[in-house]
Amino acid sequence: MTAGAPQGAVTDAHTAWLLRYCLVPEDALERHHSYALPALIADAYPQANHEGLSLLVDMLGWFTIIDDHFDGPTGRDPAAARRLIRDFLDAMDPAPPAGDPVPAGVADLPAAWRDLWHRQRAAMPVLWSRRAARDWARCLTTFVTETGHRAAATTPTVRQAVLLRRHASCLYPFTNMLEWVRGTPLPEEVHAEPELRLLRAHIADTATLVNDLYSLEREERQCAPFDEEPRCAPFNMVTVLRREQRMSRDAAISTVRAEIDRLSLRGDILRSRLAAHHPEAGWYLRETRRLVDGVRRWSSTTSRYAPT
Repeated sequence: MTAGAPQGAVTDAHTAWLLRYCLVPEDALERHHSYALPALIADAYPQANHEGLSLLVDMLGWFTIIDDHFDGPTGRDPAAARRLIRDFLDAMDPAPPAGDPVPAGVADLPAAWRDLWHRQRAAMPVLWSRRAARDWARCLTTFVTETGHRAAATTPTVRQAVLLRRHASCLYPFTNMLEWVRGTPLPEEVHAEPELRLLRAHIADTATLVNDLYSLEREERQCAPFDEEPRCAPFNMVTVLRREQRMSRDAAISTVRAEIDRLSLRGDILRSRLAAHHPEAGWYLRETRRLVDGVRRWSSTTSRYAPT
């Protein structure tokens, strides 16, 4: 955590924000804070000031709550999933609808999202905001896709899972926030480079697979064995490989680890190529590596995946 933004101050601000929107009951705050979200954000965005760290922690906290929300009844009800995600997408329209009032004491997920979106786009150019809105839309609509699979007791193929999880991980929006923290978007000609688009995909895929390894046991605890209750099957790549390719658990884990190594090496090659042609983007390329490393360190230490 930077000297200008002590972790305690960021945690206090996050707590107040969670309570304002009734996102976490007071008796569950200790568990939420045990996830160490501020530590991940501080590690991944060392240049962020207090305002930036607070926004990023609120974003990550909100996304974590949404992810858990879809482990419940909404995650098996396609109509309910579509309604909730539609509320989030509408909030990113230039003239969003007001939304229905929520009873006092009930979690107001859409209102919390409207606050987050306003804070993200307030000081950024239109092109950045459009890209951020597009990436958030792709991320959030994956919840609807996953809900459809659960309701129909179907599972994605490996190829489908890669594309689905690439955006479900939310790494694209958090990669965009590297520009927000710096206060200067990358030039559009850099964003137009095929190598950058591929790098961003590799960043998301790498971080997702890292998370899959560390979250596997938690997901297995939440679900019955996949061959007994497919409706509850997680979208973890280890499970997807076991299903489609009939791998053992150990073999699937080894395959995922090998893919992480391959993507990491490929990412470094892409960074070198981009830096040679766009030296002004060097800071961004370095920070994308730090972001993935931060996810790796956090995933290996957070209590989020420990038994409750």
